[in-house]
Amino acid sequence: MSRVLRSLLPARYAGSSSPERPDASQYTAISVGDEAGPDPLLEHARRHGRGVYWCFWVLGAGILLSWNVLICTIPLLASFFDERSATHANLASYLSTTFCFSNLLFLGLAQRDVGKTSPSPRIRWSLYLLHLTSLLMLFPVLPILLPRLSPSSPLLLPLLLLMTTSLACSTAYLQSAVFALAALWGSDETLAVMSGQGGIAVLVSFAQVILAVLGAMRRSAPEPGTEASVQSTLAGVGLWAISAVGAAGCIYAHTVLKAHVDYPNVLAPVIARGAESARAGGMGTPGGDVKQGVTGRVFKKNKELEMAVAWVFVVTLSVFPPITTAIVSTHSPPPRFLQPSVFIPLHFLLFNVGDFVGRTYLPAIPSLLITNPRRVLALSLARTLFVPLFLACNVAVSAATTGSKPLLNSDTAYFLILIAFGLTNGYISSLSMILASSPALNPKISDDEKDVAGTLAAFCLVAGLAGGSVCSFGVNWLVRGSVFG
Repeated sequence: MSRVLRSLLPARYAGSSSPERPDASQYTAISVGDEAGPDPLLEHARRHGRGVYWCFWVLGAGILLSWNVLICTIPLLASFFDERSATHANLASYLSTTFCFSNLLFLGLAQRDVGKTSPSPRIRWSLYLLHLTSLLMLFPVLPILLPRLSPSSPLLLPLLLLMTTSLACSTAYLQSAVFALAALWGSDETLAVMSGQGGIAVLVSFAQVILAVLGAMRRSAPEPGTEASVQSTLAGVGLWAISAVGAAGCIYAHTVLKAHVDYPNVLAPVIARGAESARAGGMGTPGGDVKQGVTGRVFKKNKELEMAVAWVFVVTLSVFPPITTAIVSTHSPPPRFLQPSVFIPLHFLLFNVGDFVGRTYLPAIPSLLITNPRRVLALSLARTLFVPLFLACNVAVSAATTGSKPLLNSDTAYFLILIAFGLTNGYISSLSMILASSPALNPKISDDEKDVAGTLAAFCLVAGLAGGSVCSFGVNWLVRGSVFG
């Protein structure tokens, strides 16, 4: 990615093999009191060091940490409900819808302060909230409270929705602040955030697969009639422990980033803009109206990219995980390591590996760095074809239909579709986010607008998540003949 961006610099900074002396006639004299600006290459090298990249990678991982742990533990959480209840069948849709719409609401509230205040305080307190909620899920919610509540208890679902809302709040404010800070720093840092989001999903799902395999090895025979066999409480506790430790790691990464020599310079435009807005308000000028004007202008400039990143996640959330967690192995009976207790975690891992590769490596290939917003939008819309492909796989609607032969009667075909689904999810979402906030790649956006553009794109991403979670009820109706199972 850095090589691609460097190629966009003027020729005199692109590097040369011969040490030619510059022509003095190309320069004008500097009057007394003027200050020469920093060399862009030196500025780029200092700001875009590997340490900065990894700090943003960790912060990006923190944004989707709770979401990935939540969806990976949905099968376990569903096992606490009556197997015949609608809540059991649709818990994935309930929790994903609650998370996405709460995230969208809080992100809209956070958007009001973007470009006017430093993102550092929001990063800090949102990470504290994420850490606290993860600790509560780790203990006592998962090992103590949920097992002691009866499957028909009226407190069971509200408790999970409350914890989900708390996670959504911390994620929204963290996402808004991190993307604003990354956009101010540069495109490499935006890519680092996107890569971190995919990377943490791989780590969480890999840990889930390991725990599931260990659990399968301890069982002498599969227990298909027991819903609790789908996931173990130990695996869930381990995943929320990862979430708590990860939040602490994000706090450390932000501390390191704040100590960087260029951190005050990066935030200087935001601080100056906030001071100007305060002065305008003091003189009776509606500074908020000016900010709204910038937001509306940037939104119109990037409408294709914002629609592209939103539709990516509309398609993804409409089937993943509400429908994909109902897809089981085509083997009858399935071997031990293709039982649902392993098959479902494995499907999370395959999707997340594809998503990580798509986010991190595909946009860094020059031939794949598409800078035409309409082409990016066309790729995003084309992902809709994945929905009927998943519906053609071995979706276990009920115990009576589990043995029926699906249209795509192959685990290998399903896994290949899943990997392609993840690759396109990560690739198109990263393209959209990078182009939306990069003046070098997207001439429509100015340097003063890139932080606003970055958070607007993040808002549209979350709007796509919310839209996809609603669409999952419609897809569920197509599969089960009922919106609520």
